[in-house]
Amino acid sequence: MIRQPIVTVLGHVDHGKTTLLDYIRKTVVAKKEAGKITQDIGATDVKISIILDIASQYLKTIRDKIKIPGLLFIDTPGHLAFTAMREKGGAIADLVILIIDINEGIKPQTEESLKILRKFKTPFVVALTKIDRLTGWRNSSKDFLTNFKEQPEHVKQEFYDKFYRIEGELSNYGFDSALFSEIKNFTKELAIVPCSGITGEGIPNLFTILIGLSQKFLVDKLKISDRGKGVILELKKDEKLGNNVDVILYDGTLKVGDEILVELAEPIYVKIRGLLKPSSLQDIRTEKKLVSVGKVYAAAGVKIIGKNIENVLAGVNFQVVNSKKEKEKVLKELKKEQISKEIEEQSEGIILRASNLGGLEALINLFENVKIKRAKIGAPTKEDVVALEDVSPENKVLICFNVDNPLRDLANSKGIRVIEGRVIYKLFEEFEEWIEKLKQKEEEEKKQRMKKIGKIKLLKGFVFRQSNPAIVGVEVLAGVLEEDAKLMNKEGKIIGSVKQIQNEGKTIKKLEKDEQAAISIPRVTIGRQIKEEEILYTPISREEYRELKKFEEIDKELLEEIKEILGYF
Repeated sequence: MIRQPIVTVLGHVDHGKTTLLDYIRKTVVAKKEAGKITQDIGATDVKISIILDIASQYLKTIRDKIKIPGLLFIDTPGHLAFTAMREKGGAIADLVILIIDINEGIKPQTEESLKILRKFKTPFVVALTKIDRLTGWRNSSKDFLTNFKEQPEHVKQEFYDKFYRIEGELSNYGFDSALFSEIKNFTKELAIVPCSGITGEGIPNLFTILIGLSQKFLVDKLKISDRGKGVILELKKDEKLGNNVDVILYDGTLKVGDEILVELAEPIYVKIRGLLKPSSLQDIRTEKKLVSVGKVYAAAGVKIIGKNIENVLAGVNFQVVNSKKEKEKVLKELKKEQISKEIEEQSEGIILRASNLGGLEALINLFENVKIKRAKIGAPTKEDVVALEDVSPENKVLICFNVDNPLRDLANSKGIRVIEGRVIYKLFEEFEEWIEKLKQKEEEEKKQRMKKIGKIKLLKGFVFRQSNPAIVGVEVLAGVLEEDAKLMNKEGKIIGSVKQIQNEGKTIKKLEKDEQAAISIPRVTIGRQIKEEEILYTPISREEYRELKKFEEIDKELLEEIKEILGYF
């Protein structure tokens, strides 16, 4: 039996993913989303009969040869922060539609999607959306090629300018692409389909490419296996249904009475009491009238009601296990996979904790550019706290995704930064904010420790006392003069140090450039060691000179002047 290909929709936030699917399923999911950004993963089942109707112009000649029963679309969050959820989508997808706004091109989230597609080697098509927003664009046909011929020349030129820019950007990421109608070899070239989720233009062309790719490259990979496997999208509580979960079944079958093993750190078993499916062309998140079914075949979005369902978590995989032998086999496989994925005792780095293997993999991928000391399934342990006690500040971090943390107070008392929650992107964002604050703090501390250099002039006619201590008026010509600063003359000889700085009868700690005040210098006599209008400097060591060269804030001209006086090379 051949299942439906799973088509995941990826791309940058607000580039039109949900709007494009809205046109197909004629719902208003996009308008209902908070901030019009998809906040969870939705599933939409599109039967082959509907696709044949939409793209009849192109598919009528091969309709009798099409083997797949339809397409299952998964609409994933587009925000960069939802990387892990997209990755889960990418992992189970047979095909991907990568959404790119023709007016904006490749954005950070698009780049993340390209990385995921390359990692999983998933075939994909680019849907070049929002062509209806091109200046002067006319929409008279749902077929892009027919419509494009009727566009004025200046509109065509604007289209080509933006199209070739995006084609070039894709080339920079290692993908050879072309307009879908000009592709000769789909194994070597990436098809770009211009379209609009508002007018529906290009939708027939997009369906034609998806069906063509499925028929040519996927049919042999779509055979359903014996065991039902899926991923949990969302746990819900309903007044009528009680606790329930939306899932994607991506292999095998599910039927009422099946027992599923949910792949958590401590696996949970759920006995299926009911299966509910939305009608075709409806999103599982928004469909009001769900139909009760006894059995479901992959691929499908389905709602499960069952015993113990309230203990599952979003993003977790599950498998059907109807016998003791199957349970033992799956548990053994999971344990082996868990050991291979976990990270243990790297020399330096943060510690990651997640409730299940999928969550841990997502965390590791999300923190791929961060040093990881340990990454394990389950709640944090006292050994984690001990391991983080004596590490550098940037590594003194415990990340907890979807797990209870009984050691929160203990970790905090040890100065360990604890970041925890159930939305994976927020964990990474909070970590980045923490690292940025550490960097800012370190920079401030460096500035505070930075040796202050100064150049002063003894003012003529402002000698208030010649000695014991000498008190004289000065002006700062460059840099800063601080209390206790040593002073040297132009020959590099130390002549004393500043005991006190006074301005209008008040003692102050420092003088900035162009400011004037009286300073006291013990153990010198005005007229002997120093004289009026003499220029003095604050000396520095060779090490201090090398360190000060690194600071942008330092007066580089004054620094080089002091270096010349001291004869440093």
